[in-house]
Parts: sequence; structure tokens; C-alpha cells
Amino acid sequence: MLLGWGLCSWLLLQAWSPPLAWARMPAGAAQLCDVAAADAAAKTGVPLDILLAISRVESGRNVGGVLSPWPWTVNQAGDGAFFDSLGDATDHVLRALADGQRNIDIGCFQINIRWHAAEFTSLEAMFDPDQNAHYAARFLLKLFDEFGSWDAAIGAYHSRQSGAATSYQAKVSALLATVPQTPRAASFSDDQPARSALRSNRYPLLRPVGAGGLGSLVASAQDRPAVPLFR
Repeated sequence: MLLGWGLCSWLLLQAWSPPLAWARMPAGAAQLCDVAAADAAAKTGVPLDILLAISRVESGRNVGGVLSPWPWTVNQAGDGAFFDSLGDATDHVLRALADGQRNIDIGCFQINIRWHAAEFTSLEAMFDPDQNAHYAARFLLKLFDEFGSWDAAIGAYHSRQSGAATSYQAKVSALLATVPQTPRAASFSDDQPARSALRSNRYPLLRPVGAGGLGSLVASAQDRPAVPLFR
């Protein structure tokens, strides 16, 4: 499959993009997602324990006997893999993109490339734990505003199909008691987050898909993406 001009340009950027500081931090990589989640929670009003639990459902792996989110996680069409470094993860994804693959989830919160790559400047930026976590938090806030409860927002983060959403929400709820303790851990209330956080969101997100379609970070095959695949 021939690559589009936009995708080719985006891939070329990877050749000269300077390494980010967190890309050179193999030690403590398991903590990068939690640090990013804490910052995202503080800036958006999304409860931290919800972000911590979701990241473990999405990219959790056993690190020293503890379930921890992993920033260099890739899921390609249902086939998940953990990589030791940012370089290994990006190399894998770039090969998949060159082969025409698009249904690829990456990073702490498993953001889907097909539907969300246009919101990031590069693949490296999309893997960046901070940017990955902030995008996920803003999306959760948008879903909370739409559905009116955190339970529903969590389910819709994964899918708008009721069965899949309920199953996913149950997985997240089961992990809430195990995540690092936070000021509201285990309370899991539906309190309204600060509306100023929603008003300050200047980052466009995908439009909601129709009833019965996939939600959150995936869109159904019948839906057009709200933005081009790559800028």
C-alpha cells in the first residue's frame, strides 16, 4: 500500500526529531505513566485514581511484582507487546505503519493511531507519557460532561457498546482499590470536576460517534474521523 504524502512527511520527521529527556530514562520507566497521570489529573480535574486504574487496565505489566502501566506498550490489531525502550517501540510502530497498518494503540493510555494521530506532532510525541496522559484525561472529561457520571465515562472510554463498556468499567473499578493512594482513592464519586478545566481545554477531540458505535479512543469502521489521519 502506498503511503500518503501526509504520512510520509510525518515518518520523515522521526529521522531528525531530537530525543526527549524521558526517552533516555530506562530506569524508572514504570513510574513515568503515574507521574504523567498525576499532572494530568491536577490540570484537568479528572480524579487521579481513575487515571491510575485506567492506565493499568490499558498498559499494565508486572514490574517487580507490582502491576504498573508501561509507557512503551503497543497493541497492534489486538496483539499487545511491551518494549524496553521508546526506540524499540517506535521502530516497531514505524514498521507497522510502513506495512499499511493503522489500528495501533500506543503508550500509557493506549491512544489509537488511526483516529488520534492528527492530534499529535509526531509518533514520539504520541508516546510521550505526559502528552498521552493529558489527551486521555481530556477525553475522559469530555465523556463525563456528555454522560454525567464517571462510571459511564470510564465505560465509554473503551466502547459505546453497553456490554463492552460495562465489562471495561468493572475492570477499572476492581483496580481502584489497588492503585497508589490519592486524596480521593476508593471514593469513586460522580462529583462534577472543575468546569474551568473543561473551559481551558483548547485541544480538539474526536466528535462522539453514533449510538452503538465504539467510543473513546477508537472509532467504528462506519465513522469518518473528524480530522485527517496525519497533519
